[in-house]
Amino acid sequence: MRGLAAVLLCLMLASCAGQQPPPRAPASSSPTSDTSTPSIPAPLPPSSAPITTPSRALEPGITVRGTVSAGVEAGCLILDTGTAQYLLLGADPAIAVAGAEVEVTGRAEPGAMTTCQQGTPFQVTKTQRVGG
Repeated sequence: MRGLAAVLLCLMLASCAGQQPPPRAPASSSPTSDTSTPSIPAPLPPSSAPITTPSRALEPGITVRGTVSAGVEAGCLILDTGTAQYLLLGADPAIAVAGAEVEVTGRAEPGAMTTCQQGTPFQVTKTQRVGG
């Protein structure tokens, strides 16, 4: 049994003998140092406008009113204001039904990815029915 183990060990070592290790980067005997001066960008010209950081949490919502209709894609609700169409995202499904006149508060999200193919995406924070 020991003889077989010795033979297998020799075969494994022989198969590894033909392989070359990956090349290594040459070792440097002295440390390298960058003596170049860092590039400093030129200052921007002064502006009379105050610097503000955009924050969606601070943006006020807008309120739009219109009639809800079914979109061309299943599950999509469109609010037609007469001058614009909004894709309602997150509207109360008990209130925002096809044919209802509603008022929604929220924020237009023109860059939002949706499967609906019409209207500007509008993230709704409040939905209410108008009229009788």
